[in-house]
Amino acid sequence: MTSLRRFSPLPAAIALAAGIASAPALDHVGFPTPLRWALAALLVLGARRLPALAVAAVVVVGAAHGASSPVVLPTGVVADDRIDDRIVGVVEGPVIRTVRGSGAQVGAVWVWADELLVPGDRIAATGLVRSARDHTVDRPELSARRIEHLGEDTGLAVRAWRWAAELQAGAVARIEDAGGDPVARAALRGIVIGDRSAVPASLDDRWRAVGIYHVLSVSGLHLAVVAGLVFALLRRLLAASPWGGRIHPARWAAPPSLVFAIGYTLVTGAQLATVRALIVIALVLIGAILDRPLRLLDALGIAALIILAWRPEDLFDPSFQLSFVAALTLALRPPLRRDGSRILRWLYAGVTTSGWIALTTAPITAFHFQQVSAGGVIGNLILTPLVELLALPLALAGVVLGPFGGPLIRLASWLVTLVDGAAGALVHVVPVGHIAVATAGAMCVIVVLSVWFASRKERTIHDLFLWIALCVAWSVARIPQDPGTLRVTFVDVGQGDGAIVELPDGAVWLIDAGGNASAHELATAAAPGDAITRVLAAYGHDRIDLAILSHPHPDHYLGLAAVGVPITELWSAAEPEVGDAAVPRTGGIPGFVEIAQGLAARGTRIVHPPLGIARAEAGVTLEVLAPRFQAAEGGPVIEAADPVRTVNDNSLVVAIRFRGRTLLFAGDVEREGEDSLIAAGVPRADVVKIPHHGSPTSSSSGLIAATQPVLAVISCGRANAFGFPSPAVVARWEAAGARVTRTDRAGSIIVVVDAAGGLAVE
Repeated sequence: MTSLRRFSPLPAAIALAAGIASAPALDHVGFPTPLRWALAALLVLGARRLPALAVAAVVVVGAAHGASSPVVLPTGVVADDRIDDRIVGVVEGPVIRTVRGSGAQVGAVWVWADELLVPGDRIAATGLVRSARDHTVDRPELSARRIEHLGEDTGLAVRAWRWAAELQAGAVARIEDAGGDPVARAALRGIVIGDRSAVPASLDDRWRAVGIYHVLSVSGLHLAVVAGLVFALLRRLLAASPWGGRIHPARWAAPPSLVFAIGYTLVTGAQLATVRALIVIALVLIGAILDRPLRLLDALGIAALIILAWRPEDLFDPSFQLSFVAALTLALRPPLRRDGSRILRWLYAGVTTSGWIALTTAPITAFHFQQVSAGGVIGNLILTPLVELLALPLALAGVVLGPFGGPLIRLASWLVTLVDGAAGALVHVVPVGHIAVATAGAMCVIVVLSVWFASRKERTIHDLFLWIALCVAWSVARIPQDPGTLRVTFVDVGQGDGAIVELPDGAVWLIDAGGNASAHELATAAAPGDAITRVLAAYGHDRIDLAILSHPHPDHYLGLAAVGVPITELWSAAEPEVGDAAVPRTGGIPGFVEIAQGLAARGTRIVHPPLGIARAEAGVTLEVLAPRFQAAEGGPVIEAADPVRTVNDNSLVVAIRFRGRTLLFAGDVEREGEDSLIAAGVPRADVVKIPHHGSPTSSSSGLIAATQPVLAVISCGRANAFGFPSPAVVARWEAAGARVTRTDRAGSIIVVVDAAGGLAVE
């Protein structure tokens, strides 16, 4: 135990995090949690004689504490099925407000609703419950189609959260009543009070691109600025008071500052990033009360230990990783020299600190979002201070002053408009780059090297080797394709299709691109194309040699509008149904013809391939099987849409062959299209992309018997409104001996055919 006490907080937190990070792997191999706790106890006892075991003890404690535990849902509620669920319970605080609506925890489920949820309300929410699929989400969620109000609960915690919600609503009303630009007011609501419900997607994208997206909500930096300003103001007032010479101003200023920080955290929704910052601020202020200043490194370590002990799943949250690494970089940066001009020193400190934070956090954004913003250095140096140090305090003061604060809020709104204009101009100068780090291990290595590099006090020849090591780590941080293999990734694009095919020679084919069919604006509708771009970045590709559209339905083509790399050639079936493809969709969402015209204008060749083997490259053959059209009896059969068939049945069906293996991509063909394929001699296939997302109108017994795959892949969205896949369809494929995998449960699915014809699935 003595050896454990010798641990300083930061190394202890890192050891605990390492253990939590290993927990999923131990869960996967079935290592029992009680056995982990027993091992931890033995190591703690052994650490009395062998201090080195203390580190191992903390790691194993993390592995035990981070073990996954089953979520207990209310009786009768089944996650991820296609039957409406009814959740009855009390709305717990905090309530958050975003463009998706308001969200809060109700029992074991997180509920989203279009109406504003109020803490303490007893409600019945009806909708589909979706389970958490990874460590970034720790509870199932329900998007409510109907909310019934059953009464009101009481209690101290409920009254506190209701008070916070009322103050938040009042602050929102004051910002709106102040007038000014509506877009700036929407941003100001997010900045000051944490209400992002009205922030437009265009502003969101601009601020994200220049690296200042974090200021659009109440982050840890916001809380630090507000608490710091309150503490500094109170300390100065106390120092200037008649008692200033007889008391310790910092000691007396700390308690009200801490109370204010806690209140502001509650009113702004107690988001995790703010709660994390509150822990650090509380430690620093308690140190001031006790007149025992705490080093920032120790405060960070203690805060990390508290957070990971409270919520171990936070370790996998990008915001936790970004805020912790940024704060660690600040704490480890060597102090600047005090010689020279004060202004020049301030500018130099701002530029270098922003640059080092951009360098140390870049691996995290490259891993989670497959992108790095070069504009973050400039944005955080120039634009973030305008928001954090001017707009935020002015608007907050205006809110506190009530009816007399309108001019201050309008001034803050004008500053936000100025920042938004600068962000819009900066986007065109320093665009976001799609740079990927493919594995968590690679991310950790690069972060450690970057932080070590940033903390160096003296620059020597060793820094050159450290820089070379950092560049090498970045260069190998993607997921390279094994030489001589064919790799196919069925990308999780939600309710739609999208598959990336990588040939042995490095060429890239794309079969469909996904699309959000129910979206009302193009950015949301085309979002699956961003997912495809990020996967390509993770694989190290900067272009698509061939894109194949199975048919012009929005869940297959809309993603093409957001694919961020050039497309050399686009294939589609000849003469698609003009009525479906050319007419703009509801809300101005473009049809396929418009998307194709836009690609053609950027240099993409639009091609209608022939039936049969249409391309052969690097040992891979691409065969077009459908649609098949015969204009007259006895005439030639060509690849073209049959005008008497549906768009689904006119899907462009292709087969890819490599080293004796066949992969069939069946689009959305239904019974008539499947019968045509069978009549034409559809080949046996090792892998089949199940047609029409597992719809009961597809996957006939004839098609299954003809193809007899080892693996059948269903691409569909979680808890989708169509009820896909049909349980009967899944059962038919499984009865034929196929292993059925689904993107709604497994995420993206990777199939690899090696040079010897071996087949592997991830």
